[in-house]
Amino acid sequence: MEYFDVLSKTRQNLNYSLPRDRKLKINEYNQGAELWILNNNKLLITKRSLEKSHPGKWEVPGGCSQTSETSVDTIIREMKEEIGIFLSESDLELMGTKLYKKQFIDVFKTNKLVNSSAIKLQKSEVTDFRFVTKDEFIKMIENNEIVSSVADRYYMFKNIIDVDWWLFY
Repeated sequence: MEYFDVLSKTRQNLNYSLPRDRKLKINEYNQGAELWILNNNKLLITKRSLEKSHPGKWEVPGGCSQTSETSVDTIIREMKEEIGIFLSESDLELMGTKLYKKQFIDVFKTNKLVNSSAIKLQKSEVTDFRFVTKDEFIKMIENNEIVSSVADRYYMFKNIIDVDWWLFY
């Protein structure tokens, strides 16, 4: 069973952990991370397993932090587990943090080149992937194909994302 550290509203560790399936109480929070992988003017998105919340919707890869993990540790672990991509801290740039419901989500980006043939999906989490252009991603948001909280974070960080999104255009 997976556990996560419980945090305060100011993101201080409250020095206890809960199992992943346990509902957080008032004034309890946890943390997670997601990664916007931008390669050759395209964004890597993954399709959620039908057994997960938001089944079959597209998102950027990421997940919840486990006990004692930093958000950097989390994103490195999640990329390895979910899509088989190995990253180091130097590959990551923090764009910012968004409090979403009861979770602090650190939003990272990278321009590290990811070869499609290197991607190995963890089928219990991710059923497909693709690289999309900015226009394709916006169209997918309009068609309700993207997890709504991911779309919200896109609009929150789009000016930072756009700097690199058009780098290869």
